Amino acid sequence: MKIKNIFAFCLLEMLLWSVLSLAYFFVSGFYPSVTGGTFTALFILGNSFMFAIGLFALLALARSLGSKTAFWTSVILGSIFNLILCVDILVYSQYRFHISLAMLQLFFGPAGREIFVFPPSTYFILAAAVMGLLAGTWALAKLAGKINLSGKKIAVIATLCFLLFAGYNGMYAWGKFMLVPSVLSQVPYLPWAQPLSMNRRLRKMGFEPKSQPYETPRKGTLNYPLAPLSCKTQEKPNILFILIDAWRADAFTPEIMPHTFAAYKNASNALYFTQHLSGGNATEAGVFSLFYSMPHPYWETVTANKIRPVLMQELDKNGYEFGIYASARINSPEFSQNVFSHIDNLRVSSNGKTKWQRDEDAQKEFLQFLDRRDTSRPFFGFLFYDSAHGFDFRPDAETPFLPQAEEINYLTLSKNTDPAPYLNRYKNSVHYMDSLLADVFAELKKRGLDQNTLIVLTGDHGQELNDTRQNFWGHNSNFAKYQTHVPLIIWWPNREGKVLNYRTSHYDVVPTLLRQVFGCENPIEDYGMGYDLLDATPRPWTLILSYTNKAIREGNKISVLNNYGAIENYDENYSPSPAPVSAKALSEALKEFSHFYK
Repeated sequence: MKIKNIFAFCLLEMLLWSVLSLAYFFVSGFYPSVTGGTFTALFILGNSFMFAIGLFALLALARSLGSKTAFWTSVILGSIFNLILCVDILVYSQYRFHISLAMLQLFFGPAGREIFVFPPSTYFILAAAVMGLLAGTWALAKLAGKINLSGKKIAVIATLCFLLFAGYNGMYAWGKFMLVPSVLSQVPYLPWAQPLSMNRRLRKMGFEPKSQPYETPRKGTLNYPLAPLSCKTQEKPNILFILIDAWRADAFTPEIMPHTFAAYKNASNALYFTQHLSGGNATEAGVFSLFYSMPHPYWETVTANKIRPVLMQELDKNGYEFGIYASARINSPEFSQNVFSHIDNLRVSSNGKTKWQRDEDAQKEFLQFLDRRDTSRPFFGFLFYDSAHGFDFRPDAETPFLPQAEEINYLTLSKNTDPAPYLNRYKNSVHYMDSLLADVFAELKKRGLDQNTLIVLTGDHGQELNDTRQNFWGHNSNFAKYQTHVPLIIWWPNREGKVLNYRTSHYDVVPTLLRQVFGCENPIEDYGMGYDLLDATPRPWTLILSYTNKAIREGNKISVLNNYGAIENYDENYSPSPAPVSAKALSEALKEFSHFYK
């Protein structure tokens, strides 16, 4: 295989990737305007050319080892490039984000086998796809070996490709500076796109854009909390946080969760917040917002410095004994390095091959903790169930919702897939969770702890099952109510139970406990961004985060911002909307990303 054949092979791969890249636009939509269409063409070809250059450089090195080595290296590397792109297309079509280092670390990390559970059929389909890609790439390499390009033709084609690449970057730089939506909004569509930005240089030349899409958070030293807490604790009830992973709000019904719903209805001290939002559509952001009352972008800083939430600091100061029992690992994501840092002999994992087995193991050890704890001290307990996240339950569990899907094979799902069997399986999983919760409530009562334990029951995020008919399955893919609206029920000793129908969020939980339980007098702004849950004052907006995007929700209007400055507007059903959140809400919300930096 000669250099000219390697060039031909990379050119064929570039054209193949350009065709495959159209799949991203079929998912997210094409722009009908001349400006949008022109950028789409330049973007697809320019982004594909960037990867073709990388492939050509690697194969040129392989050519120095011989023609046959170059040929088989072309087949292997080309297949790897093709496989990565195809997997990324699949991920993007269902979650609207691309494969990233963070996702790969999570997938191959210690909790990967617990978080990502696939049926055997998935692996058979993947194996067949890999074989097909290998065969197709081999055929391309054979075809390239027969193409005889002259040096002049190679120079013309290479120049044309460089012009397309320059045009793509130049058009983006112009669109970024002039804030052209049809340009900015497209950049997140393609994987690992890093187009040229010239805002700073253009300003130095005396040009100024009309306005900025949003303010970039300033960097600096974390200052959390802004002032030391001043608290006067009156009583020290036991506090128990119970989280159900992927628990959507409409799954809290007497049909799906008869025992838990009865525990709420029959209690005189149960508070039910019907319009509660998580601070994220994934576990990291959801749990982080619940414990820190801060948005997820602070994650890296507090994790690197092992800074505990002020709630955990106050619990420690008041002599609480900690019992942390999560089904999934709490060191991936690294809650062991932030929320639960500084806890001696921290339990980081559960025993069991399946999610339901690990759920039962975590619950069993929590109940053992209740038996051996120091009864002279109050306790803070944390139970985190994972079965609903994986549509899992005991083989002998009751399954009242039928027909149900026998497995969840994401490779076979599309926007035309009937979600009913999958929703039934999800409901059966939550129904199984209900049976576990029934045991917890019974054991608390048996030990006499039901009267002096404040119980917070909620979810880290929701779970979408093609509810919008846009091929969204799971979470961390959009900010519709199905992925962000979660139940919140609090059993509060010596409080009058009631149903509260105003909007609340995870950011409100910590301020409520610090003020109502520990008597902290600081303004909430010193340590968080929420409200007291018992304060019915309308929340002007709520921040909801994914791993990649930021959303501001104002009423039922949702504006989504990505890292490139594009803003897209939706309603709570994730239907495109012409109405963005107000400029005031946008401005106030984005200030929270720098609120705790000096």
